[in-house]
Amino acid sequence: MTWHTKRFQRASSAVAAAAAIATASVGAQAAERYALAMFHFNVQYVAGGTVGYWSTPTPGDKDNAAIEDQIITESLAPVIDLYEKHPSWGADIEMQAYMLDIIAARHPKLLKQLQTLSNSGQLDVLSFHYSDQLFIAYPQEDWERSQDLTAETFAKHGVKLSTTVFCQEGQAGMGLAAQMKSRGYKTMIWPKNLWRFQHENTAWNPGGADPAAVQPLYEFGDIHMVAGATGWSAQVGAEDIEATWTFFDDGELLATGDLNPYFPELFVHQPDATKAYEDKLLDLETQGYDITTVAKYVKAVESRVTPAKPPPLLDGTWQTPSHEVSKWMGQGGLWKDQERDNRTRTLGAQAHRELVAAETAAKATELDARDRLDAAWRLLFLGQVTDASGINPFRGEVEYGVAHLAEAIRIASDVVLDAKQRAGHANMVIDPSSDSVVDGSDSSQPFEGKPLDTPTVAVEVSAIDRDATTTWHQVSDAHSIVQIDFEAGGLEPIGVRFESDQLEDELVTTLALADTEPFTLKRSEFQFQHFHLALPIGLIGLGGGRYLIKDQGLVHLAAKFYRDKGDIEFRDETLAETDATRWVFHVFEGTADDAVALARQINVNRTVLR
Repeated sequence: MTWHTKRFQRASSAVAAAAAIATASVGAQAAERYALAMFHFNVQYVAGGTVGYWSTPTPGDKDNAAIEDQIITESLAPVIDLYEKHPSWGADIEMQAYMLDIIAARHPKLLKQLQTLSNSGQLDVLSFHYSDQLFIAYPQEDWERSQDLTAETFAKHGVKLSTTVFCQEGQAGMGLAAQMKSRGYKTMIWPKNLWRFQHENTAWNPGGADPAAVQPLYEFGDIHMVAGATGWSAQVGAEDIEATWTFFDDGELLATGDLNPYFPELFVHQPDATKAYEDKLLDLETQGYDITTVAKYVKAVESRVTPAKPPPLLDGTWQTPSHEVSKWMGQGGLWKDQERDNRTRTLGAQAHRELVAAETAAKATELDARDRLDAAWRLLFLGQVTDASGINPFRGEVEYGVAHLAEAIRIASDVVLDAKQRAGHANMVIDPSSDSVVDGSDSSQPFEGKPLDTPTVAVEVSAIDRDATTTWHQVSDAHSIVQIDFEAGGLEPIGVRFESDQLEDELVTTLALADTEPFTLKRSEFQFQHFHLALPIGLIGLGGGRYLIKDQGLVHLAAKFYRDKGDIEFRDETLAETDATRWVFHVFEGTADDAVALARQINVNRTVLR
């Protein structure tokens, strides 16, 4: 995350609400009161360090390791110390598993504290990804491998991994439910702003003026969900039960008085800030609040309430609408002249493609490359970090993402080269979907088509200060490709709008972490006028049995769709004026299942000639 937008609805207002609820509840026969806290830590807050943050070097510049250490010592350690001081208090501490690796390597005292507090159950240490990746924008396999490394990392360092989930940038989606259950997770914390934007001014509106409108517990597939940062009160049997959040924000901000690591000379522990929060919790404790974890709260209420069914909810991030997923996939920030959203996100897709090919080549030729490939996947996780393309990344953060992804690609290329030599092929066609490799001397690239004079869908290209050329090719009667070439030019945004001559209530796409089957949403079930989707395998419907699939190795921007019209739009505000770029989209007509299969062939298990 980037500091300029880190002003979420804070704990102070939640505590004030809790006090009001407590006053209203005086005289109840019995009352249970829970005070919850979510500290979201991100050791990649300033990915790559602050060197280059200012136009000229400054004495306060710090490299990546120094910033990581400062985040740990100045913001995480004081919070852990606070809870260690009060053994009856609990809280949820979220971090990427990479942060735990750093703590284990360089901060042994803190590691011991985390081991003790997590294994006793006082603190829940949450983690859903090894690096703070934009995982909702990439194929499910990337997260699965990241999750494997996360579980391994926690086990290796003796820290208990919580069964509760909250994710970097509040990434959330209904497809997470099945994956969470299969991995032993039990409760999803859904960010309230993402919920409210999708259902503003409806009965489904957590965080509204009436705490009684919020349900104690929601269904999330076969597991549970709570509405994050949203207090509530309800009568359960003869008891009044109340809950409030004392903190739901970037954990880096509490102990430093709302300061952040982009200004390392100021980002230091302020004991008065920690003391003020401690006093608030002491006050709540005197009012009868149990200062506890989400998991313990859920365990206390789950047998006494029937989980409510949530409304339809789409993949997104926690500060919607001000920061929809487009913030990381096309929308420029304060330094958009340094930002390179499409370049960075397409490189992440290319790294996925090359690693899947390398895995296939090594397996098919019985090449032992496990250690190299594991290292490359870890680099991919680091390179897919959210901060490399949003919210307001500066050059160093972009370079952090690019460097890690480029190195992952280099390792994958070396593995493929070794596999070719082992198999005796000068060139090799690698097909991950069938785990096969064959001699590719006379093979053509996939999806080669014949020139097509008549477009299969109306396309409007926006390129104010650049020349742009649109070319169509026909792969089959049901499959065409449109290629849009933008020449170098100015700094005005570029974009493309695929026009639909019909508006259908049902829109087909896929969900994050559920990219093997189509998902159908109904526009009429939502309140927004438009919404952005990351499209983890590039697929979105155009209506009339037609589907659009972006080639994510060339264009990986957020897709904007509308509630009241069928158009789909893509926009990049971060292309350098000296750069040309090519976007490629596939248009397919057929069944939804066939469209998903084609999207996976293009973006998940791409056949490549190497």
